[in-house]
Amino acid sequence: MRALIFIAFSLYHFTVAQAEEGVSAGSHRSDSEHSEDYCSPEILSEVKELKSLMQEQKTVLEELKKQTERPNVAFSASLLGEGGQTIGGHSSEVTLAFRKVFINIGNAYNPSTGMFTAPVEGVYYFGFSAFANGRNSMGVHLRKNGQQIVASYDYNSTHKDVNGANRAILQLEKGDQVYITLWGGLQIFDSYNSVSTFSGFQLFPV
Repeated sequence: MRALIFIAFSLYHFTVAQAEEGVSAGSHRSDSEHSEDYCSPEILSEVKELKSLMQEQKTVLEELKKQTERPNVAFSASLLGEGGQTIGGHSSEVTLAFRKVFINIGNAYNPSTGMFTAPVEGVYYFGFSAFANGRNSMGVHLRKNGQQIVASYDYNSTHKDVNGANRAILQLEKGDQVYITLWGGLQIFDSYNSVSTFSGFQLFPV
């Protein structure tokens, strides 16, 4: 990206230099030559083309600068990432805080609250996994601003470990929040194997 900006910047200044050179050359001629040559239709046409090219290059340069200024956003975290612990059994749905952070570029994810907050408008990818062991049943939602987007659940009827996963691509406005909730009465397990996770990243801005 920096190479593209450098090339565009160089082309822009080269075009400006060419235009200034043409004007300078015309200024050293006599009044009659200036009137006959510099103001000829051919010269005027070339000057207009140079101005148009300069404007196009300026527009491209500004767009490239905007792209480099857009934040990079990516995060991935495990619920606990250590030991082995089951949490849940609450009377109502609760937000899960995935506390062991593997990566958090842009700091859009808050491990204390479990909330991802979109720093800019764009299209984002989110994915999660959830695990429950023993006789426990598991059920989680991926939510956006309180709205249920996708879910994963498994009711344990065989006393074996259960797990699930899901993913979604969402268009977010700046400030929108995405998070994972655990269903009331159900459980989720995590350990040093990091079997319950939450991840996301920006695909592109809009």
